[in-house]
Amino acid sequence: MRILVTGASGFIGRRICALGVERGHDIVGLMRPRGGSPEALPPGEPVFGQLPFDVPRQALENLDAVIHCAGATTGQDWAESTAITVTGTRFLLEGVRRWSPGLQRFVFLSSQSAHEGAVSAYGRTKLEAEALVRSCGMPYAIIRPGLVYGPGRIGLFYRMRRSVLRLPVLPLLGGGRAPVQPIEVDDLAEASFLCLDLPADESVELNLGEPEAMPLRDFLQAIAVASTGRRKKQVVIPLAPVKMVVGLAEALRVPLPVSSDNLRGLEMVRPMDTRPSLERLNLHLKPFDEAMRTAVRDELPPDALPNRPLRVLLIGAGKIGIVHALNLTRREGMALGGIVDTARGAFGLYKSMGFRAPFRTDAAAALEELQPDAAIVATPATTHLALARLCLERGVPALVEKPMAINAEGLQGFRALAGEFPAVPCHIGYMAAQYPHLDEVARLLASGELGAVRGFRAVCLQSHIMAPEPVRWEMVRSRSGGGVIINFAGHVLAVLGRLFGAPVSGRARMWPIHSKEVEDAAEVVLDYGAFRGRMVASWSMPGYARPVYEISVETECARLDIDNYCVVLRRGGRVEGVWTQQDFAVGYNAAPDYTGGGFSCEHRNFARALLARRLGLPLPEDGTPSRRPVTIEEAAAVEQFIFHLYASCEADASSPIWPAPDRTSLVADVDARMEGMLRRLAP
Repeated sequence: MRILVTGASGFIGRRICALGVERGHDIVGLMRPRGGSPEALPPGEPVFGQLPFDVPRQALENLDAVIHCAGATTGQDWAESTAITVTGTRFLLEGVRRWSPGLQRFVFLSSQSAHEGAVSAYGRTKLEAEALVRSCGMPYAIIRPGLVYGPGRIGLFYRMRRSVLRLPVLPLLGGGRAPVQPIEVDDLAEASFLCLDLPADESVELNLGEPEAMPLRDFLQAIAVASTGRRKKQVVIPLAPVKMVVGLAEALRVPLPVSSDNLRGLEMVRPMDTRPSLERLNLHLKPFDEAMRTAVRDELPPDALPNRPLRVLLIGAGKIGIVHALNLTRREGMALGGIVDTARGAFGLYKSMGFRAPFRTDAAAALEELQPDAAIVATPATTHLALARLCLERGVPALVEKPMAINAEGLQGFRALAGEFPAVPCHIGYMAAQYPHLDEVARLLASGELGAVRGFRAVCLQSHIMAPEPVRWEMVRSRSGGGVIINFAGHVLAVLGRLFGAPVSGRARMWPIHSKEVEDAAEVVLDYGAFRGRMVASWSMPGYARPVYEISVETECARLDIDNYCVVLRRGGRVEGVWTQQDFAVGYNAAPDYTGGGFSCEHRNFARALLARRLGLPLPEDGTPSRRPVTIEEAAAVEQFIFHLYASCEADASSPIWPAPDRTSLVADVDARMEGMLRRLAP
């Protein structure tokens, strides 16, 4: 079945996605942009969106079932709870009625707190959403689980477990008398799928949890015993003063592990009769003591996720540094730990933008004083090798902007550095090679469903060097290493390397337009043996204030058009599929319509490498482009090819570069467009 699971990055949603994939279902997991750590991506096909209204149409089309887990869990805001739980459920029901008229069942995960006497925002809005589901006109199942527990480092149970372990005694709010009917998360996931096997004309409402309710104090003691092997002392805390403290904290926006909504719900919990529902599904719950022992074991070692953000030192306060700084201040698990630049004047702009990290002018002193977990080197390429060595010698992992080096000697220096410090991560900033939508391109090409690749066309265009004066650093070969190819089109060459591997050979013609020392425009041919490709690049093209990268790949039976934002699959002259950055969960994305996803994945991959090193574990192998950092060796292969082009460039720019017979099989409109560009660029 094709099944949409909402709240797919949550504690319950992830387990439902995993079970669905294990059983061979086609799982579409709807998750929010801030869906958690890199390891929080749910199994199946993650789709980027958020209730109440931001749900991509592709997530709602051709569904057989929906398992609706999403809901507001903060419980402190009636407006938020109403928007997500009530309005979001209404929008979801309308969407599946329109785009999946043959839906076999809508499964709604409600709550034990959803009853007429509920006073919390969570319970009341769940109750309202239940009414919407009952009137939807489709077969439905409403599930009211008790307290859901199980392994994992997200969700209410994890917060409870962490509090039990950290506190010397068990604080029992109101004496810990509230009734608890726990259900293990995998049992709940199993129940969700059992609902899909019910008769098509039957709708059900199910109460699920242990048949015999236990007091909350016994549940907390069970956590303590399973975690530490012994019981903890208990302290009874009256609810009234706690309500006052929590209310004040919420008014001051001070985060606490418990909310006013939690407290209101605690007072109004009602025991459920769960036996009829368990029998209806023929669901046998795991023995509680055994399941609790499993639940308190982390899926990862205790320090697999940082107990504090990874502090990253930014070296280089230029334009690209601002992009990194912005991402670091928004990225979960990372923080801007300091900014270094030899020019003090650069700090003024950063301060005016609200960056409050320590500012320093000496990188070595900043590494010594601030003791960062990692560094990002965003300085001119001539300084990259020395700064990378400065970091790695101190055991500080580094992410170095591209190009890595400006000549072959620099490449050898970086390769030597990698051999000297193999245990310290050093990534290179070819962020476009880590675009999330490249995952779909790689999948399509590897599947063979499009046939063999016949060729490609690529363009890299920007309005950057538009006059001889002033002479920018990119126009000076000793500082830049070259022109448009190494400093702009290198991103596209890195993408091509990930999709097709290293070319057998390549040749180019280049010419200046405004610069005197470097090329402002170039035409490159890449030969892969079985096929060839052609790239036109210029940073002196009028009308491209926003840089454009485009690659058109022709296969035996289709065409893939790739740019910064999306990939489009065309077959037989018709569009068959479109995948954008927003269809992939990458956490914070500063520019989802442009290059934001590349930076998001680059930072995510850097963070994963830092955590793996901290744990002494190897970084898991992952062939998908978005989850593979660009290593020194991969960057060296790209830049070595560029230096080869520079060394072997034909002096005669007018000589033919592409024999006519090879052009007939390639896409005519792309060829015509490129010819027009060349005519505009040619001196």
